[in-house]
Amino acid sequence: MATMGRTVYVCRVCHRVGARTLTCHVGKSAKCNAGAPGDERAKPLYDAQGNLVTRAPKWWVDACFKEKRQQGTKETSRQGAK
Repeated sequence: MATMGRTVYVCRVCHRVGARTLTCHVGKSAKCNAGAPGDERAKPLYDAQGNLVTRAPKWWVDACFKEKRQQGTKETSRQGAK
C-alpha cells in the first residue's frame, strides 16, 4: 500500500505554514507535498559533498527558496559567460 504524503502550504514571503492556502500574502502560498515521516523529502538538505546545508526539510527549502535558487543559477551562468 502506498504511503500518503502530507500537503502543506508555505508562504514564500513570511514562511508561515498551514493546512490550507494562506491569506497573509495573497498569491504567494506554495503547495507542498511534505511526504510521510521518514520520507526523503522530510530529510534535511545536504550539498554534493555530504555537508549539512540546512536542518530544514527539503520540501521547505524548495517551497521557500525555489525562486532564489533559480536566480542563483542564472547569476552563476552569467558569471561563467564573462
